[in-house]
Order: sequence, then C-alpha cells, then structure tokens
Amino acid sequence: MLDGPVPEGARSVSWPWYHHELGEELTLAARTVLEQYSNIDPEAIESHVYRIRDKAWGIFPWPCIGEFWFLSFGLSKHPLYHTQVLPRLKRGATLLDLGSCLAQDLRKCVFDGAPAANLYASDLFAEYDELSYELWQDRDRFPKGHYIADDILAENAKFSGGNLMRKLGPGQTDIIAITMFLHLFDYTNQLKVATRILRLLSHRPGSLILGSQAGVVEATEQPLKPPFDKTKDGEKRTVFRHSPSSFTRLWEEAGMAAGVPLRVSAVFQVPDQGAESVRVDSGLGDVAPEKKKKAAPEQETRRLYFSIVRS
Repeated sequence: MLDGPVPEGARSVSWPWYHHELGEELTLAARTVLEQYSNIDPEAIESHVYRIRDKAWGIFPWPCIGEFWFLSFGLSKHPLYHTQVLPRLKRGATLLDLGSCLAQDLRKCVFDGAPAANLYASDLFAEYDELSYELWQDRDRFPKGHYIADDILAENAKFSGGNLMRKLGPGQTDIIAITMFLHLFDYTNQLKVATRILRLLSHRPGSLILGSQAGVVEATEQPLKPPFDKTKDGEKRTVFRHSPSSFTRLWEEAGMAAGVPLRVSAVFQVPDQGAESVRVDSGLGDVAPEKKKKAAPEQETRRLYFSIVRS
C-alpha cells in the first residue's frame, strides 16, 4: 500500500482517528498483559501507552496507531487460537506474524504459554522492533533478531533475496498470521501478497494461514479517503474489501498460481447476542465513526475471520 513518503498532513493530530483519550481501547486484556507480563506499574500504564503511541505515530501515522489498536490482541480472538495455534506452538511449531506492528499478538502468545523462540514478527518498518521492546518491556524474554523488517510487495528478485526469505527460508514456517493486514491492499496486490505468503508457508500438510480483516457482504474495490487517497504519482488509491466467497476465490487463485493445494474457510464474526455492532478496524481510517455516514447493509464493514490450510 505504501509507495512513497508519508502523505502531506497525515501526521496531524486533528484526524478523527488520532484519539486523545485511551477510553475503551485499554481493555482488561491489554492492562493484564502490561501489568503481569511487562511488569508496568498500574498507575503508569496510561502514560506509557500514550508515549509509545506517539513514537509509533512518528514512524508512520497509520489510523490504527492513532486508535491504539496495538493494544488489541486480534490473533487471540480468532476461533482457532486456543484449539490450533497455541497447542501447535507449545509442541514446537513456528509462527510468523505478518504486518505485526508492535508485535502485540506475539507477546500475547508468550503470555499464554507459547515459547518465544518459535515466534517471528515482520513489518515494513524496522523501527517497530525497538519500539516493541519499549512497549512490552521484555528484552530479557523475547529473542532479539525475531523482528524481520521486509517489504512483502518488493520486486520479485528483491523479495527472494530479502530478509524474510533469508532468515526464515521458503517453505519453513508452520503458521502465518495476517491479522488486519491483507485488506490494506487492492486486489492485485492482495493476490501478490498471498502468493508470497505461500512461498513462506511450510510444505507440510496442515500448515496454517489465519487471521481476520475488514470485510463486506458484497465484495468491492473501495477508494480511500484523504490523506491516503492518492499514490505518489497522484493516482487514486483503492483497497479491496472481501466477502467470504470473494476471499475464498482469492486464495484459490493464489493456490493455483503457486501450485499449492489449499482448503479455505472465511466467515463473518457473529456479534454477541444483543450487541449492536462489532468494532472493526481497517487500518486506514475509512471506517472512522466520527466521519462515516451510515452505509448500506451490503457495504457495512464486518469482521471476517479466515483460515487457509495446506492440503
């Protein structure tokens, strides 16, 4: 999605997705990990989070950073987290968290009993590595060198010789998590990312890709809003929002291109009984409730959970 410098004005704290108050974003789960895993004084947690958020905003002003989504452990909410992910990790499986941001999902895995030695993070910005240690205060527990900065959309030769392929190798990773990541791209780039992920995924049957993202009932390419609406060349920037069926087709297409047999499952999250809505983040501010008019039912943003298993 990134093809140039930070858009003009994007670092302003006047955007509706730059939240000046933590509010409900500091969940009980986040506070528990910060207190019991990071050993941060309960009275110091809020100031600690504000400071880290503003440092992350300085690296790149993603709306999800402004909204404190690095405190939301998205992977742990996946239906397969307790039944598949944690048990496999405890038996020695490796996991790559792609689009990891501040590696919050990996720290939750460690807190829940997974061995840190088997966990790897990757994102575009190398600065997130150091900042993740500063946030989670775990230099003594989370291995150095397990945050791999790389561009998943780099030219083929550059990707093939890049950090992910050199450090993890092709066909070596048992589980790849892509929580709130793939929906940052248009369809063409999503397909490219999917085929790259399949190159990293272990060749063993049962190897797993899983995650969640913003989806819609009727799949469509959606234009982004300012300040992320234009490419460096001034072209209109779009992202592709999937329905369950279109998401399945994407991975079937990627599997055919890569020669990898796959079983794909994609379903919308079912809200708790009585809940009016499910909070969903796109990472790009295009669902900011302060600015968005009520969408038609088929275009309402919903959380899409998915798993892709190598047959």
